[in-house]
Amino acid sequence: MKYIWLAIGVFAMSLMIFLWFGYDSQNLQNTILVLNGLMLILSLPCSLFAIPVVVLANYYLEINPVSTEGIYLNTFFLFILGFMQWFWVIRVWSPIEPQLQMLDLLTGKSK
Repeated sequence: MKYIWLAIGVFAMSLMIFLWFGYDSQNLQNTILVLNGLMLILSLPCSLFAIPVVVLANYYLEINPVSTEGIYLNTFFLFILGFMQWFWVIRVWSPIEPQLQMLDLLTGKSK
């Protein structure tokens, strides 16, 4: 799942670069919005923090979530949240190494 999210995130960020350089197409915006939706789904539950940010940006800053500025905000924020979840928080949720060291008191060895 981590690598699927990473591929989608990098693809969305690279398409956002095309959008930033002036290739402003409705199909490109729709593609980035679909990728944002996939990033939102794949990075649940951390991506739920993006919803209040989008709502507050729409209310206070008047940034429409489907406009070009909203796409920048959505993509960047979802990428940061997903990156934190998959590469930082997931180590705490399911660590590879054991949390506690098991002691074998009969033989005097620890595992």
